[in-house]
Amino acid sequence: MTSFAVFPVDKFAKAAQQRKKKYMTYKIIRWKTDGTEEIWTAPKKPTLDQLYKLIGCGTIERQSGYDKDISNRTFDMWMDEESKCKAPEFIKKNERATSAWYTWQSRTGHQSLPGDFIAGNTVIYKKINDQIQT
Repeated sequence: MTSFAVFPVDKFAKAAQQRKKKYMTYKIIRWKTDGTEEIWTAPKKPTLDQLYKLIGCGTIERQSGYDKDISNRTFDMWMDEESKCKAPEFIKKNERATSAWYTWQSRTGHQSLPGDFIAGNTVIYKKINDQIQT
């Protein structure tokens, strides 16, 4: 039978670990149809009501996207579900969101209707977990 020695935990190291708490924050990015990007930091993931306000709509839809400037992974993009049902003068193509959507499609083998695009403002949020408070 093999026995293992139990090493006492350094009291100071343990106390320091207990004092350090990781606080999750979120980076919220809004891509507007005029090509501008707005970025905020939030202590929590945005709620649906907050997404409605950021996008400027009453119903939202989720699409997948890929953009190396945002993440090395696929991410969720949130947009107005009824953006293409509005009057023609309000339907504005979101170039950046459409590009991220097409890139995701080509990486994953998905397809959309030829000429389809994402219209309206688009919101992306992602976790930032590098904040440590002592």
